Amino acid sequence: MQCPDSISLPYYKLMDAVRIKDGVEVVIKRVTLEEDNVPLLQYLNSPEMLKDPRNNAVRLLEVITVPHTSDIFPRPSVLLVMPKLFPLSTSHLPFRHVREVLDALEQIMEGIIFLHEHRIAHRDACTHNFMMDPTDVIPSGFHFSYHWHQPDGITRIHFRDRCLVPRVKYYLIDFETAEIFPPNSLTIGRYGQVKDVPEMSETVPYDPFKLDVYQVGSLVKTLIEVILVTVLRDESHLQQLYEGLDFLEPLRDIMRCPNPELRPTAAQSLEKLRDIVSQLDQTYLAHEIWYKESTPSYRKYQTVSPDEKFNKWKKIQFICGGKGSTTPDTIH
Repeated sequence: MQCPDSISLPYYKLMDAVRIKDGVEVVIKRVTLEEDNVPLLQYLNSPEMLKDPRNNAVRLLEVITVPHTSDIFPRPSVLLVMPKLFPLSTSHLPFRHVREVLDALEQIMEGIIFLHEHRIAHRDACTHNFMMDPTDVIPSGFHFSYHWHQPDGITRIHFRDRCLVPRVKYYLIDFETAEIFPPNSLTIGRYGQVKDVPEMSETVPYDPFKLDVYQVGSLVKTLIEVILVTVLRDESHLQQLYEGLDFLEPLRDIMRCPNPELRPTAAQSLEKLRDIVSQLDQTYLAHEIWYKESTPSYRKYQTVSPDEKFNKWKKIQFICGGKGSTTPDTIH
């Protein structure tokens, strides 16, 4: 039988652990001081900066100096101890209601505004760098490498809808490309997961703060159009479209405006989001959102309890003689 520690880590610089003094689950990341911008992350975690509730920079619980170098880390490095967070949205823990998406977007934009007010441009404010605190959403916890499993690496996670628990907190990670810029300064270089930013160039200077806006606009595009799902071993799940979020298209369009001079600031983008929300029927915020390609049976399956899902899966396995699907979440 597979034990939790037999599952490979997702990245050689990362590992999960449990803090002995209080049993808190953490993530440890080995980084170099210069290349990974540790001083900036420490600044964002200073007592003064943490007073602002908009600050959603990943929390630093501890920074441990590594006393030696190696072939992999020839430069001085440190261990960053951070909370164990969960991806913003996966097929194993999707957004289920309109209000959940809007709350995530509001927190994300507030965090970017906070950075920009302090002249910090992240330059990789993209989907995979936004995470959530899953404490109340996944009470059982989850396996660091197999997010869809509990810590034992075998049992499927049981999650609660985000709108049914205390407000979920979202965080921004990976500050390697972040930098403090003087007023009215420009930059060059190609940064981030979003590769279609029109102005991004190695030679022509551009506004790094408008880059952040475009990247978050691409996140809005992702939430409207596709679910970016985790990779299962060497296979990717099919991407599926959401229903019920078309009202966010104007926000996506202005934040991804090809002309950075016409593109809004982060603060103006948040104003646009709030204006859009103010025009919605408030009862619509509780509206369930679905994958556009999902069948009626799939929708029914998604609304039953985890135990019912597992029982249904076992019944199908029995009828099929144990062949076919090997996980309950693949039932449609």
